[in-house]
Amino acid sequence: MSMAQDSGAKRIVQALRRAGVDCVFGLPGTQNVPLFEALRGSGLRLVVATNELSAAMMANGYFRASGRPGVLLTIPGPGFTWALTGLAEAALDSAAILHLTNAPAQAPGQRFQLQAIGQSAMAAPVTRKIVAIDHADTAANGIAEAWQACLAGEPGPVLVQVARGVWEQSASGDAGSPMQPAGQRVDSGDVDAVAAALAQASHCVLLLGQGCAGAATAATHLAERLSAAVVTTTSGRGVVAEDHPLSLGFALAGNNAETLNRLIEASDLVLAIGCKFSHNGARGFRLKLPPEKLIHVDASPEVLAANYPARWAIRADAPAFMTALLQRLGPDFAPSAGYTADAVTTWRERCRAEKLRDLVEPRIHGVPSGKPEAFFAALGRALPRESHLVTDSGRHQELARRHYPVLGARGLITPTNLQSMGFAIGAAIGAKLADPGRPVVALIGDGGLAMSGLELLAAVRERIDLVVIVFVDGILGAIRDQQIERYGHASGTVLPELDCAALAQAIGVRHVRLQADPETTLRAAIEAPGVTLVEVAVGDTLPMHWTRMKGAAKSMLGPRGKAWLRKLSGRA
Repeated sequence: MSMAQDSGAKRIVQALRRAGVDCVFGLPGTQNVPLFEALRGSGLRLVVATNELSAAMMANGYFRASGRPGVLLTIPGPGFTWALTGLAEAALDSAAILHLTNAPAQAPGQRFQLQAIGQSAMAAPVTRKIVAIDHADTAANGIAEAWQACLAGEPGPVLVQVARGVWEQSASGDAGSPMQPAGQRVDSGDVDAVAAALAQASHCVLLLGQGCAGAATAATHLAERLSAAVVTTTSGRGVVAEDHPLSLGFALAGNNAETLNRLIEASDLVLAIGCKFSHNGARGFRLKLPPEKLIHVDASPEVLAANYPARWAIRADAPAFMTALLQRLGPDFAPSAGYTADAVTTWRERCRAEKLRDLVEPRIHGVPSGKPEAFFAALGRALPRESHLVTDSGRHQELARRHYPVLGARGLITPTNLQSMGFAIGAAIGAKLADPGRPVVALIGDGGLAMSGLELLAAVRERIDLVVIVFVDGILGAIRDQQIERYGHASGTVLPELDCAALAQAIGVRHVRLQADPETTLRAAIEAPGVTLVEVAVGDTLPMHWTRMKGAAKSMLGPRGKAWLRKLSGRA
């Protein structure tokens, strides 16, 4: 342990390294120049984004791909505020980010300081904790406190505010010790109670969330031990591979709830682990979970107390609990009945019928059938099982969630609960740096590309291999679809024409248009070194035109016309 006179900035960098940080994201500015000097030669990889929002998305993607907190560096004031949407996305998506910035400037008798705003009040709703570092001597402990806080219970962002002058202040004393992750003890009584309930259950549903992402093997073994039908939240997809005979994760992708509720009715126990039942996790709160059937395991007491009362609400780390439960059940455990692979197949067919009912989707040009399902099947064949598909917010995400089978944990990364446009490219860069051995593909619409496309400059500078697929239709597709369904026309959703080839050339990335043989085109892009932008043209279909006509009729005819249309379509 060092006893040398270090600066506060150097102590903070040392503390980050002791926590296992290998990469940080952010931008330099006048107030954090000493921090960036301390980073130079520190061994930490410094990724400079085009703006703080993108840097926050990079930190989010870094955590989502690895389970390790992402580190975000900004100046106070404008840098801090530009990152706020990224912090909000991380807060709602349970992503651990350590955001390091300066405290607002203040001095006695001198109000209206430069760039000084109420950062603590603004950050409070979207952070787990706010940590103040007021002296260089407390810098290491402050980082350790923040690190533990962003991982404790439900992961999330923590704001660290460094007081003016601390960066260059001399630090004395101990530079700190290696950080140990805070463990959460699993109560053996809880494990015994759950094991007893499982022994009495004839049919169990295993509902897995993002909290299980670090324990895919244990989750799969638990499903097999219980002969349980496996369902996941969007963020938990791939924890049990979606081609596993017991998995309904792909079949139940999306927000449909009717068939899932029937499955729960046919089961006598639902074991939910590592999921918080947010709006999307609970399928718009259409999910029906009788309290007497639900056992809910999560690391956060706030999650356990929200939304769905449970027969047992157990506070425990998801991987540790699954490991303990498997040990308690033993290899010879046999459920009284359980779901067979054939039974799950039957449920899978029912789920697929619900998923495809009244489906209105665009045409994907360059795919022989033109169907989104065929495009995502080709993408799935082109990618190895252990890959990361990172989406933006928009219609392309809906299509990916519906049609892309996720075969590995953390294999689908989306802006789940805030749904921020501009997420995909930054998050994909963070994911690739966190997990360089797995291919990473970003999927984005042309609206999202217009917002964040220049972030490809960072990918080029960092010399990473990355594929960015952009669906080009010249509109904000998901919003336009809602408008034409309700009113028969669009407003404010047409985009200026974007020349993807010229953008790629200006940035220095490879450009490919999908024109035929999607699997070969996508595989070549994935295997190519560097950054490749794949342009995919998307167009309207006849069902979309019919939807437009119905929307126009509803808008013109009023309530009676809507009733007549429902009768005409057989939904009266």
